[in-house]
Amino acid sequence: MIKDLVRRDVVNLKNYQVHMQQCKYKMDANESPFDLPEDIYARLSEVIRNARPNIYPDPLATRLRGAISAYAGVNADNIIVGNGSDDLIHGIMNSFVEREDFVLYPEPSFSMYRIYTLIAGAKPIGIPLGEDFQYHVGTFIEAVNKYAPKVVFLCVPNNPTGNVLSKEAIVDILESVKGLLVVDEAYYEFYGETVVDLIGKYPNLVILRTFSKAMGIAGLRVGYLISSNEVIDELYKTKSPYNINSVSQAVAYEVLKSGIYKERLNYIISERNRLFNRLKEIKGVKAYPSAANFILIRVADAEKVHQKLIEKDILVRSFKGDPYLNDCLRITVGTAEANEHLIKSLREIMQ
Repeated sequence: MIKDLVRRDVVNLKNYQVHMQQCKYKMDANESPFDLPEDIYARLSEVIRNARPNIYPDPLATRLRGAISAYAGVNADNIIVGNGSDDLIHGIMNSFVEREDFVLYPEPSFSMYRIYTLIAGAKPIGIPLGEDFQYHVGTFIEAVNKYAPKVVFLCVPNNPTGNVLSKEAIVDILESVKGLLVVDEAYYEFYGETVVDLIGKYPNLVILRTFSKAMGIAGLRVGYLISSNEVIDELYKTKSPYNINSVSQAVAYEVLKSGIYKERLNYIISERNRLFNRLKEIKGVKAYPSAANFILIRVADAEKVHQKLIEKDILVRSFKGDPYLNDCLRITVGTAEANEHLIKSLREIMQ
C-alpha cells in the first residue's frame, strides 16, 4: 500500500549509502583526522550555554555569517548558512528547479547532485569526465547549448577524483550558462583557488562550501553558500526557518575564529603530497593527482583490495558497481601514522 502512495519519480530512487564499518583507521569519508581544538573543548559548556539551546536558533545565523564574511572576503548579505552543503543543494532545487528542467553535473562526481535533481522531478544529465577524469570544457559548453539547463554543477576540486578546473575554464562555461552555475568548493582550503571574487560580475554564480572538511566538524553539519543578493533572496523563500541548530552555529564560529585549521590544513596538504608519492611507488597502483584531502587510486580487483584493507583495520571508500569507478578506491589523507599503515598494508596486499 505505501508503495502506491510514493511519488512515481521517487519510488525507485536509491538512497545515499553510508557504510559504518568500524576500523581503527577511518579513511573513507574525507573527514578531518583531528578532533576539536582543546581550548574549545575546555570552553564547551560556556559555548553551549551562550548558544541558549532552550530557545530557537538564529534563523539567519547572523554571528556565524559575520565570521564567514571576514574569512571569505564577501559581504554577509551574500552568504546563507545551511545544515551541511547537502541542505543548500536541496535549497537550490527547491527555489529554482521545476519538473522537466535539466540539471548538468560532471560524472563521476558528488552523487547528491543527481539525487536531489531526481527528487525535484527534474532531468539529471551527467557529463562524463575525460581521460584521467579531467574536465573537458568544450564538452560542457556543448551540453549547455544542447540542454539549456536550469542548473550546472562543477565540483572543484572534484570529489572523488581530486582534479580541478581553472578559473578561466569556469568563466568560459559560466558565460554560456543562462541558468545557475554552482561551483562546489567543498575542498577549497586544500586547493587554495576560488571564484568567489566573480560573484559581483555574474549574478547567476553560486559557490558552495562546508565546515566538514578543512574545519573538521563534519558531525555538526555546517555548510554555506555564497552568491548574489538576488539568488540569496530566492533561497530564503524556501529555506527551513531553523535549519541549523544553535550549538552547530556556535561551535562553527569558535572553530573559524580560532584559526587552528590553518596549521592542520598545512599538515594535511603535506601528508597528501607525501602519500601520493608513496602510492605511485607501489606496483599495480595508479594514483591520481589530487588538490583535495583524498587520493583516488585504481587497482585490479578493487573490491578484494578494499576487503583486505578492512582486515588490516583500514576503511577506504569503495565504488563497487559504479560504471566509472568500479576499479577505484578513494583514500582520505590521515595522520602520518595512518598514512604509513596504509602504505605498508597496501604494499603487502599488492605483492
